[in-house]
Amino acid sequence: MSGHNYVDTNKLFAEDDVDDETFLRNSRHSYNTPTFEEQKQSFLERKQEIEDRTIKSSERSISLLRDSEQVGIATAEELMRQREQLESTDRRLDEINQTLRFSQKHINGIKSVFSSLKSYISGRNDSSPSISSGSSNTQTTNSTIIENKVAEYDRYENHPTTRLRNPEPDTYTQGSSSKNFSARLDANLQEMHSSISKLKGLASGLSYEIDSQNDLIRDIIDKTDVADVTISKQNKEMNRILQK
Repeated sequence: MSGHNYVDTNKLFAEDDVDDETFLRNSRHSYNTPTFEEQKQSFLERKQEIEDRTIKSSERSISLLRDSEQVGIATAEELMRQREQLESTDRRLDEINQTLRFSQKHINGIKSVFSSLKSYISGRNDSSPSISSGSSNTQTTNSTIIENKVAEYDRYENHPTTRLRNPEPDTYTQGSSSKNFSARLDANLQEMHSSISKLKGLASGLSYEIDSQNDLIRDIIDKTDVADVTISKQNKEMNRILQK
């Protein structure tokens, strides 16, 4: 028993024993903890990035609103050109229908002339059946009258509706160049509000113009139907006259 050497365990652990405060102090020094100034600078950089993204987003919105406004203006200009064409077509239809009313009077006159000639020829045939030369002369005269009348009204053989086949930017400035975020954002928001108000006015005007042109188109359709029916009727009457 006396030959064994014993090691004091208290001494063994005492050499490596470290109190909690010393451990925590050494642990804090082992990490690179940012200072207050570094944290402040990092916060300012993040804030600047957010502000830049916000400004760029508002500028993109302004650009889209400007493009939409230009499209609205171009649409309004196209509608005005279309209105001019529709009004021109409407006036032409009025002229055509007026001409057709006059032509109907002429056709009625021709019918009266042909009826008189028919009665006259029938009377001559009944009173002088043996005289063929007189009938021949009368027929020649009748043919001459027909040719003259046909030539006079030949223009009505062509459909009058063929006349219808060939019927006759705001400057924007960039928002304030001020580096102050609030001022720049406020300026952009005001411009966005102004653009939206303009778009609203354009939309209202376009809606009214489209409704007005729809009414005009309905009038044109009605007048075209009247002209088509009148022309068809007059063509039939002329064909009956020429066949007699």
